[in-house]
Amino acid sequence: MKNKEHTRQVRDTVVKKFKAGFGYKKISQALNIPRSTVQAIILKWKEYQTTANLPRPGRPSKLSAHTRRRLIRDAAKRPMITLDELQRSTAEVGDSVHRTTISRILHKSGLYGRVARRKPFLKDIHKKCCLEFATSHLGDTPNMWKKVLWSDAAFTANGISTNVGTCL
Repeated sequence: MKNKEHTRQVRDTVVKKFKAGFGYKKISQALNIPRSTVQAIILKWKEYQTTANLPRPGRPSKLSAHTRRRLIRDAAKRPMITLDELQRSTAEVGDSVHRTTISRILHKSGLYGRVARRKPFLKDIHKKCCLEFATSHLGDTPNMWKKVLWSDAAFTANGISTNVGTCL
C-alpha cells in the first residue's frame, strides 16, 4: 500500500533519467527513492505515456476526514446516542448524509449498536434450591399435596421466595 505520492517533478525526473539510459538502481540512488517506486513510475509512464495522477476507482467519500473523526468521537463519548442525533449533528456542520452511511462509518471504526442480554430470572442458587425442594418431596402422595395451602404471600417484594433465602 502506498503511503505517499511523489511530486510531478520527481516523477518527470525519473522518466528523464530513464530516457537518458540510467537503470532503476542508479535512478533510485540519485533521487533517494526506493527502486520499486522508480520501477512503478516507469511502468506507468510506459503504459499511459504520462506521469500525472490518474483518476482513482470508486466513489469519493461524502464525509470529510474531519467530520468522520467527529462522528466517531461523539459516538464513543456517548454510547447511547442515536443515529438520528448523529445525522442532525453532521447536518449542522454542513454534510447531510443518510443514517446507513453514519452506521457504516461507525462499523468501520469498530463501534456497533448492541442490545444488552436479558438477565435470567432464576439464578443458579434458585435453581439449586428448587431442585433440592423437588427431590426432598419426590415420594409425597397427591393426598399430601391437597393439604398444602398455596399462597403468593411467601414471595417478597423483589419476587424471590422466602424459602429460597433459607437455602443461602
